[in-house]
Amino acid sequence: MKKTSNKSDEIIFEAIKIVPGLAIGPAHAFHRTSFHIDEFDHEIKDPDREITILDNAISETVKQLKITIDLNAQQLESHRSLFESHLALLEDDVLRKEIKEAIKQQNRSAAYAVIAVLQRKKEHFLNLEDEYFRDRAFDIIDLKNRLLQTIAGVETDYSVSVPSIIFADHLSPSDTIHFDRKSILGFVTDTGGRTSHAAIMAKSMHIPYVVDNFSLAKLIQNSDYVILDGYEGNIIINPEQKTLDTYQKIRSKYLRSYSKLLKASSLPAITQDGVAINILANIEFSDEIPEAKEVGANGIGLLRTETIFIEKEKVPTEQEQFEIFHEFAHQMAGQPVTIRTIDAGGDKIIPELQGIEEENPYLGWRAIRFCLDQPEIFKSHLRAIIRANDLGNIRILIPMIISLEEVEATKQMIEEAKEELIGEGMQFKPDIELGLMIETPAAVMMSQDLAAAVDFFSIGSNDLTQYTLAVDRTNNKIAPLFNDLHPAVLKLMRATVETANKYQIGMSICGEMAGNPEAIPVLLGLGFTELSMVPGQIPVVKKIIRKLKIKQCYQLVDEIMQLNRVEEIKHLVATFIQKRFKELKDF
Repeated sequence: MKKTSNKSDEIIFEAIKIVPGLAIGPAHAFHRTSFHIDEFDHEIKDPDREITILDNAISETVKQLKITIDLNAQQLESHRSLFESHLALLEDDVLRKEIKEAIKQQNRSAAYAVIAVLQRKKEHFLNLEDEYFRDRAFDIIDLKNRLLQTIAGVETDYSVSVPSIIFADHLSPSDTIHFDRKSILGFVTDTGGRTSHAAIMAKSMHIPYVVDNFSLAKLIQNSDYVILDGYEGNIIINPEQKTLDTYQKIRSKYLRSYSKLLKASSLPAITQDGVAINILANIEFSDEIPEAKEVGANGIGLLRTETIFIEKEKVPTEQEQFEIFHEFAHQMAGQPVTIRTIDAGGDKIIPELQGIEEENPYLGWRAIRFCLDQPEIFKSHLRAIIRANDLGNIRILIPMIISLEEVEATKQMIEEAKEELIGEGMQFKPDIELGLMIETPAAVMMSQDLAAAVDFFSIGSNDLTQYTLAVDRTNNKIAPLFNDLHPAVLKLMRATVETANKYQIGMSICGEMAGNPEAIPVLLGLGFTELSMVPGQIPVVKKIIRKLKIKQCYQLVDEIMQLNRVEEIKHLVATFIQKRFKELKDF
């Protein structure tokens, strides 16, 4: 492929990697119709007329959403819950009432009220600590734009003349689905994140995606030619022919490497000296199950449930939860489905409950603390999980445990839920394993007492590292201090594994560390035989495991435990990796 632009000034921008891949082609600047609240900041004469306009706009937008779902049924099947949550929000009486009150109280137009109310909701999500819930702000923007376009009678142009790399300020789920898939080579946005629905959908369609910090959507020209490197996070505008030739070779090499990894991923993860490692997948949505199966996951090691509550803007009913969990259990029939109970509260506020403002949400009213303080919500949640266990493959995982009392209270509620369901004639398998997330130093110190009360442990390496080192990894000033190879973190992990082995209960790790290729020898050396990670990391991790000897991993960790400086440990691990995996960077 030759460069088509006559420009010779090559410009390289660094970007945040969202969905890996490599795209080469012309740029397409995507601009949707924008609306500013100042345009509508004037008094109206007839509030009732504006309310009618609002009702008609909502009805028309709901109709458009349903048409979108019907026309894209096959492509949207795995994302149906997203668009249904949009429908539920539009049909929510509370939201309608809030917008109508804004019309009446402020004597402003329907468009003004829509912007004002949904802007507040957007800001609520943007102010949360958790990346996933910050990304929900863009879903609110999507709904706002849909309503405003309907009110104004305008449509967004999604036509792309030739296959191109799309540049946009942000991409809503609606945007990604309305583009002609055959015309999209890659996505570049000014804002967004790894947990945004645009990222999830781009990943499912295998479209490279990066986020830049330079507002390129305002600067890019359709005459520009672009290399989008989703592996390294580079955007190269108007590359020189030499650069273009180099990336053509890189793309061919990546495609060959990935093809080999994918083919081998169905093979079991067994070390060269015969130790089998169980590889599971961390997922949030049913659309991730096909990929988990394709890469050879042996089950679901972490199914996050709080997204069900946040996306619906209200507490879902027991039946709604049951249907979701039941689908996961049946799609993974014969393999474990580990359902983590609601990790809500703190910075993950269920909109219907609103919650409380907290200066330190990670140390606040969240997870099991929230659940035990909301027994009606927790009981309904547990009933839904237990009911869904008709195949006997569901496991319950409780987050943020720091005491035996929390475990005992949870077990009591589980037993009460079972008794109620049996009394109601519900059919399910009552034997359901109970596990604990080991995420705090307190849980590690209490691990012997906790192990005697449950069936398995699962270390959440992200939070265990954060709480052990007192480092907020979202704080750029101290983020470099966040390191899961810190000797204190590794010693806590080893102690937890030893306790699990002593009490003969299951032991896994499900944080980001589990999917980090360079950490795999350390984890195996610590004694982990079950790792759970995002599906995309499984092929690489499996290949690494098959090239390792467990005895060498034990020796590595024994040496690590003699060290007391992070840099020394990092150097030792890097040397171990370099000797055995010269091609690791190509995985």
